[in-house]
Amino acid sequence: MIKTVICDFDGTIVDSAQLVYDLFNSFSDKYNYKKMPQEKIDYIRSITFRERFKQYNVSFFKVPSLVMDVVKEYKKSVPSLQVNKEMKEVLRKLKKKGVKLVLISANSKENIEKCLKLNDMKYFDEIIRTKRFFGRNLTINSYIKSHNLNREETILIGDEHRDIVASKKSQIKVISVTWGYDLKDLLISGEPDFLVDKPTDILEVIEQVGA
Repeated sequence: MIKTVICDFDGTIVDSAQLVYDLFNSFSDKYNYKKMPQEKIDYIRSITFRERFKQYNVSFFKVPSLVMDVVKEYKKSVPSLQVNKEMKEVLRKLKKKGVKLVLISANSKENIEKCLKLNDMKYFDEIIRTKRFFGRNLTINSYIKSHNLNREETILIGDEHRDIVASKKSQIKVISVTWGYDLKDLLISGEPDFLVDKPTDILEVIEQVGA
């Protein structure tokens, strides 16, 4: 029985892929890496973040500072971001069923709260920020331990290959969604517990697990 859903923000709930892509390219001169060509966007979405960073010479040591810069600029575009309406309805139904909803993101709490407020989404019990771009499992593990959660009753929803990696390391199940940042084939390669093509499928999966 699923009692806690940990849900990703960018890509999963809000359509921000193009925004983050453009912001990433805008800092290429500052951090001395190659821009990602728009015409190669599908290829870029078909490889992991580690592979993307390696191919475009992004220093892993500079990633924390780069993420901070992107988050700061992201703030300006929050009012124009589009929330996935079907996902919004899914979250509303899960909340109504009594499932605890936790949002996890590398984005700032300020940006997230503003976006949720603008879209009338008061569904989340808590927002946790992960400061490690490739260490989301550490944040998840810390939250599970501090809140004494049962891993069998906790599930992660995310749109990226690294979410799958984090779920396996955290020993919780994951629902990968195909409408976000990473392409379907990349998600499949990560062998998620569940793969869904539309938000309503999430309800069926959680019902299947026993919520």
